[in-house]
Amino acid sequence: MDSLLEPEERLSEEQLLRAPWGSLGRSLTLGVVAWGCKMLLSVGNTITFEGRADFLQHTMERPPGLGLITVSNHTSTLDDPALFSAILPLSYFFTEHQHGGMRWTLCAKELCYKNALLGQFFQSGKTLPIERGVGLDQLSLRSMGRAVGRGDWLHLFPESRVNYTGTLGTLRWGVGKVICDAMRHSGGRSVGAGQPTVLPFYHTGMGEVMPYRAVVPSVGRWVHILVGQPVELEDISCRCNRPGHDQKQVGAWGGAALALCC
Repeated sequence: MDSLLEPEERLSEEQLLRAPWGSLGRSLTLGVVAWGCKMLLSVGNTITFEGRADFLQHTMERPPGLGLITVSNHTSTLDDPALFSAILPLSYFFTEHQHGGMRWTLCAKELCYKNALLGQFFQSGKTLPIERGVGLDQLSLRSMGRAVGRGDWLHLFPESRVNYTGTLGTLRWGVGKVICDAMRHSGGRSVGAGQPTVLPFYHTGMGEVMPYRAVVPSVGRWVHILVGQPVELEDISCRCNRPGHDQKQVGAWGGAALALCC
């Protein structure tokens, strides 16, 4: 944990990132959910990949301390965890307590933290609450910037909501803020110096597996995942986190978000 944090912020972040059911409980939560999703996509449906080896290299084999942010389109409520359950080996979820490398992600507080039990479940699954409409200065966003700066993996949906049209909608600046914060906490200007990797991927078919307002997933569909190349953010990094330049900083957040769609 960052030693420069105020005591209250450090305590709040520790409570936010902790595993409420213990480290083994976190592994079990991730593993059981992943098993169910893997059965849905690999047995009940057909799933194909392009670039899976690159994805596994970035997620499971990257150097210690090198943060990772994956970004993708968002077409169903099952995208995360189903897509990761399909592309990653099942053992990776059940051994989270050994490596701590599974992704963090964000979810609207009114959806994933409706009550204490539901909140503990999502927190155990490394899903943190985000409040819509209250701005970018939120504990979850600040904590994720620091976590990625330390070498963790964060997955973000830049649109911040499900887009059932299948097209890429408006990108939110929150993802740009996390990227800039991660760069600041990593202390790096390039990947070699510690700058986090931003890896995009695109998928099709999940909107048919879990259509709008559906209660039960469909079977017999085809899902395809296409993994892209890491996003070049060198021109963005030089504008991130300049003290005393709030407007330029906001511009950098927007630039980082827009870079993900190019």
